[in-house]
Amino acid sequence: MQPSTWVLAIIGLILGSFYNVCIYRIPRESFWESNRSHCPGCGTMIPFWHNIPILSYIFLRGKAHCCGMRIPIRYPIVEFLAALSLCLIYWKFPFLSEFPIKVVDFNNMLRFFHAFTFTSLLLICSFIDIDHKIIPDVISIPMILSTPLIILMHPELDWKSGLIGVFAGGGSVILINRVYYMMRGETGIGMGDAKLLAAIGGWLGYQAIFPTFFYGSILGSVFGVSAMIFKKRLNFKSEIPFGPFLAVGSLLHLFLSRQVQELFFIF
Repeated sequence: MQPSTWVLAIIGLILGSFYNVCIYRIPRESFWESNRSHCPGCGTMIPFWHNIPILSYIFLRGKAHCCGMRIPIRYPIVEFLAALSLCLIYWKFPFLSEFPIKVVDFNNMLRFFHAFTFTSLLLICSFIDIDHKIIPDVISIPMILSTPLIILMHPELDWKSGLIGVFAGGGSVILINRVYYMMRGETGIGMGDAKLLAAIGGWLGYQAIFPTFFYGSILGSVFGVSAMIFKKRLNFKSEIPFGPFLAVGSLLHLFLSRQVQELFFIF
């Protein structure tokens, strides 16, 4: 592993700690509070040595030092995923060549920051959806509105692909929801998912809509059936957050579209 990768992993862990703050505070509308992190159980301020990504969770054995409240496993998982994703994105879009001299690949740097920002926002949205079954407008709507900027900055994305992606992404979910309501008399997919898929279409282009929805539906179905088997209290009417599966589906398209297409071609 190159030294630069270790640096990225450490940066990713630190960013993961910040993502956890976003995941906790955004649904509670307390993101701009200036106070330091505090224990949600007893309100005690958390010292910085208890906020070291992953290591603090291990040393504290998953419990708050102040009151013994169990720390959700989400915290180290988010930190690990943030570090892993940052490294994978750099491996996918390496923009710095060190030999024989340092050269910056500007287009790859744009691809890297695009994928990094996109993945970070989806990671935050996914865990908020898991915890609260909502996808906050404060993330999805700015993603949609920033589509023109993404189009201007990304080397491959064009206006036709991005703008059609916004309307196709949101419109497809609304259409599916309308048909489902006509058949069942109830909504199947939330409007938060529609806005998220519109944002995905804007950032990746309309070409990503079908693969994202397809992968997400397959993964969601597998998870739902598995959950019903292992947790017998669940049934086909149980509410399962779809945002994380859309996020994973979009990332599969972003990073593995060619490999997945080749796999389907083989079979």
